[in-house]
Amino acid sequence: MILKLAIPAHDQSLRSGRVLRWYKREGDHVGFGDDICDIAIDEFAVLRRTGRATLLARARRGRLRDDLEVRQGKVYVEMRLTSSDQGVLRKIVAQEGDEIGPGAMIGLVVTGDETLDGPADRWTDATPMRVVVNTINDEDF
Repeated sequence: MILKLAIPAHDQSLRSGRVLRWYKREGDHVGFGDDICDIAIDEFAVLRRTGRATLLARARRGRLRDDLEVRQGKVYVEMRLTSSDQGVLRKIVAQEGDEIGPGAMIGLVVTGDETLDGPADRWTDATPMRVVVNTINDEDF
């Protein structure tokens, strides 16, 4: 089976992000609980997702400059994608530093002996790979 590794689209207010670092390379086995990559997403979109957003924003206002990276006038929070499926990472679509949007395909994982033929965008309708998203630079979440 071919699985699409995509950025989870948890909130419609998420607009953009960036791939920061890949822990796996093309051809590497991806197992349950393996870290796949780090991404950065708009911090304030993350805060709007929670009922505690206002309280968190007030409590953390003084720490934002210290804890988070400011890129192109936006404040981002770093998040790590961890696998909940198994397979082999066959294709990396989004390289480190590439801009990404919610739901964007960043890679393709194969769980059997299937081969990927043709361009990666041919697989945009593939079954999404199950991943867990964890913040990595913010203890309050």
